[in-house]
Amino acid sequence: MNFTGSSKRLLLVHKAMQPLEGNEAFNIMLTPQFYTIKREELPVQYLYQAKRLAPSVMENLLSEGKIYDYYVFKEEDEWIFIAYNSEEISKFLQSKGIEVEQVSKLFFAQQVAEMFFKPVLLNDNEALVAEQGTVVMVPKILMQEETGYQRFDETFTPKNGVSFGAGISSVIGRKETWILSTIFVLFALMFATEGLRYKQVITTMQETVATLLVDHPALQSQYARENISKKYRKIDQEERHKREILKDLSHLVLPGVEVESLLMDSKRFVTELKCPDEKTVTRIKALAKGKQYKFSRSGGENVVKVEGTL
Repeated sequence: MNFTGSSKRLLLVHKAMQPLEGNEAFNIMLTPQFYTIKREELPVQYLYQAKRLAPSVMENLLSEGKIYDYYVFKEEDEWIFIAYNSEEISKFLQSKGIEVEQVSKLFFAQQVAEMFFKPVLLNDNEALVAEQGTVVMVPKILMQEETGYQRFDETFTPKNGVSFGAGISSVIGRKETWILSTIFVLFALMFATEGLRYKQVITTMQETVATLLVDHPALQSQYARENISKKYRKIDQEERHKREILKDLSHLVLPGVEVESLLMDSKRFVTELKCPDEKTVTRIKALAKGKQYKFSRSGGENVVKVEGTL
């Protein structure tokens, strides 16, 4: 399972672990004691869409007053959502003699659930094992006497993880640096392309204004020219924003959903959607909250209202 090419030691973190000494850099894998997991089938295709929905999907499972980070990955037809508290993990590591700067990558046992079908013994009392595809902590006393345990080592390292610490041996390795550099270059090319497009738009607008000035000399004043430019620029921005909102709303129209009404002006929008069943209502509610839209029930059966500002 180790596709990262990392030679760093992989440390399995659990609450009964022994304190460590030294200042070596290593990766850590969290047991379920340090994270909350939920499986969910969602009508989204891409990872970034699922990540946006993570707070809404997990909200009923988490403690109030704490700040959570989220890790999301797909497993067959389900999205796996993991919530964890970085501050609590950092404090626990420090209590075991581990400085945050020593940690390069953070992983979760659930990422390699298939590796735990044969249990890993954590201490004299607990074992880590996959039950129905989910990695759980099990008291050793519940395991059969003839159970064979496997050794935990670097072969459990997943392909992807979370950058957690900084400093020793450079958390961001050559591979990550190359990826980030490539992303920045792509952003630069995108901005350059967009800049050229806007330059063409401005040139066309200037030519239009010049033609108007020839035909209508009264428009020659600087004040009039600036007003014309600002007017068309504002209209263009408003129309762009409306198109973006409509694109987002289209993601709420799931199979079987009918659009009852859609009202949109320069300040806000309101749409009513008729859903085929309660499950679809729940999905639309999660998607709407992910976009920070206001969600409410309307008058009819399974009819919902989604509102937002432009």
